[in-house]
Amino acid sequence: EKQKQKELQEKINGKMTLQEYNMIHNDEDDEEFLQRYRKQRMEEMRQQLYSGQQFKQVFEITSGEAFLDTVDKEHKSTLIMIHIYEDDIPGTESLNGCMICLAAEYPTVKFCRVKSSLIGASTRFTNNALPALLIYKAGELIGNFVRITDQLGEDFFAVDLEAFLQECGLLPEKDLVLLTSIRNPSACYSEDSDLEID
Repeated sequence: EKQKQKELQEKINGKMTLQEYNMIHNDEDDEEFLQRYRKQRMEEMRQQLYSGQQFKQVFEITSGEAFLDTVDKEHKSTLIMIHIYEDDIPGTESLNGCMICLAAEYPTVKFCRVKSSLIGASTRFTNNALPALLIYKAGELIGNFVRITDQLGEDFFAVDLEAFLQECGLLPEKDLVLLTSIRNPSACYSEDSDLEID
């Protein structure tokens, strides 16, 4: 008991044994090493993420052949969202606006749109299935939402579409997207984005 009291008193008085000194400094070295390692891994993750192509806009597809090229010739890791539309269909304008906002928020996702008449869609499809949102990755259809207004209504916003797609697991994690914004903050926020909250 007296030995414990003496050790405690030495610690209180600021006296350290050589072993205690080494343990503290080894801990500091370990912590320093871990900090450097974390920074290095974060930078590697940013590089990996940032090395992917950045799109940041909605691309207009002008033919059936261009539609197939968009789906088949893009890098296999690229997520492609294609809005099939006609101008006079309810919900088309809302989906167009949402795609513009989400393209800025998710720069690694390729957002496209194409008129149904340019890809040879039937009048019946145009009248009953639009606006449609098709989602591809590595040439495979992974999401198919015909008449998306059935899920979102005719007047919806980018946050509504984003929440819907996240719920379906069809958008990349926001944390990964934010890593790119550290390098380029303007990539994720624009003045006219309706994703921002005042």
